[in-house]
Amino acid sequence: MVIPNHEQKNLEKTLSILTELVGFDTRNGTGDEPACVDWLAERLSAYNPDKLVNQKVPRKHGKPDSAFVLAVWGQPKLVLNVHIDTVPSGQGWLADPLILRKETDRVIGLGACDIKGAAACILSALSRVKPCNVAVLLSGDEEQGSEIMPEVIKAGHLQGVEAAIVCEPTGCQVGRRHRGMLALKAEFSGPGGHSSLADKIEAPLLKSARLADAIGEYGERHLGFGTPPYQGLCTNIGGVSSDGAYNVIPTSASLQFSMRPPPGDDVSKREGDLHRIAVQYGGVCETLVSFEPFATRDMEAFKSLFTGHEFVDLPYWTEAAMVSEAGINAVVFGPGHIEQAHQPEEWVSYAQLQRATALYETALVTGLGTRVSK
Repeated sequence: MVIPNHEQKNLEKTLSILTELVGFDTRNGTGDEPACVDWLAERLSAYNPDKLVNQKVPRKHGKPDSAFVLAVWGQPKLVLNVHIDTVPSGQGWLADPLILRKETDRVIGLGACDIKGAAACILSALSRVKPCNVAVLLSGDEEQGSEIMPEVIKAGHLQGVEAAIVCEPTGCQVGRRHRGMLALKAEFSGPGGHSSLADKIEAPLLKSARLADAIGEYGERHLGFGTPPYQGLCTNIGGVSSDGAYNVIPTSASLQFSMRPPPGDDVSKREGDLHRIAVQYGGVCETLVSFEPFATRDMEAFKSLFTGHEFVDLPYWTEAAMVSEAGINAVVFGPGHIEQAHQPEEWVSYAQLQRATALYETALVTGLGTRVSK
């Protein structure tokens, strides 16, 4: 495929920005998200926003601070949001994951697909268009915890915004619905001791195993709940740990488990059910995350902007749920495919970056009002 000269220049601009972004270590929980946000704030300031907010946000569970930057032009009715954190790189990479590698039809690097590619597309678009009545929010801590978006909303930074494009790797399709997310941890304790006393001493690890079985049975009883493509609760036993050994009765044990309630389900009821089951088995239960499912409030409002793009149901959770809870009409859209996200050798194609950039250019200038051809 021969790329026209002007499109090639636009792509090169996007790739140059993406190279810089991938080079920032923003692995959730260990990376330096504020450093990346500072760099993004400097880049955004070059496009003369009427308002620029660059703020650090403390996180729980001993994690380092995260941050966000919000750039506003005029009186924004639309916000484009991208999270800049990534998952850990893990094993299986053939080269340094923080160095973007260019191949014939794609680029490879940590976060290139999920979802720094979208941030690069937006910054590239800003270099060519004059934004009007729009905001760009680049935020951290989405991959584990999602503590930043609630702070942005609570502070009133999105007040007056009516619509949002939350960027995730949808393959440049438009996400209109997805499941919620509920994760819990149950702790068990006992005196511990020599395994020869196992018939007499409380067994924390055994209790956690029995609770895991009960949670699994709860999920199995609800396999038929909901309607396609969202049947079942996606109940998962994520991990069991203890301080015991084959000849040592543990003094403590911990069980982590989760489920993904479908759109329309009552997440608080599911949370209550799981807490009650944990108590029955002697566990002290803590909710780690409790996120609502998502459904776009008004699909018609987005159809003009996304002409030529397919509207789809997504299998994964996004912060569009939080944005929607705040009363903002939202969809999920971005370059790259979820199959490449959270994987070694994560990649995004040039074609996806180009298509997303064209959409973002139009959105920055016209909001939801102009058609974009396929």
